[in-house]
Amino acid sequence: MEKHSRKQCIAIIEHCIMTEVGLRHLLNSTQEGNCTFHYFRSIASFKQALRQTQFDTVVCSLSGSREMRIECLFTMGEIAHRYPEMIRIILANDKAEVELIKQLSPIYIHGVLNKSSELACLRQSILALFMEAEGQKGTDASIQQSDSHFLSPTENMILRYMTYGYSLMDIAEQLGRNIKTIRAHKFNAMTKLGVNSDVDLLSAADLLVSLPDRNIAYTQSLLRPQ
Repeated sequence: MEKHSRKQCIAIIEHCIMTEVGLRHLLNSTQEGNCTFHYFRSIASFKQALRQTQFDTVVCSLSGSREMRIECLFTMGEIAHRYPEMIRIILANDKAEVELIKQLSPIYIHGVLNKSSELACLRQSILALFMEAEGQKGTDASIQQSDSHFLSPTENMILRYMTYGYSLMDIAEQLGRNIKTIRAHKFNAMTKLGVNSDVDLLSAADLLVSLPDRNIAYTQSLLRPQ
């Protein structure tokens, strides 16, 4: 009984002072409910607090920079490994970044929300995740994310080749595939990632090679130019 009466302890990581103020206002009414919020300006300060405080949920709000995305995803991976029951939520800057995080995260994220959404909708989505997450505790979250939306091994390899400067013709030669097949895989990857230009696709590819590879057993012998 005591376990159910304990308030959820939620960490909010937000670099921007103004955005933090907005989040405080957005979630203020929840303070009277079953949640207590702790705000941090950096992942480093959150990790320091984690040594002494038992958090039920961590919410990482992204700044939009590539470095922040990578640091956030690596941190979520560390949390998944060391604190598997801690709920992991990411607040992305826009719909495109939501799709990018969903597709490229090497571990399961309980929720990836668009913080540019209408405020009432965003608040409802956040609180719904808090309540849903409480009911998911003790389950194996690693299998909850559908593989049908992930990049396929071939799509994964094509993006990795692209970030090392290979042309589509070069990739076709390396993989022993027809150039039309490579173009089709590239188009599928762009659709899954929610991007519509080669520049955005290369940005996703650059992020991809900085993160653990879901298909590492499939691709470990490839990619690096000799």
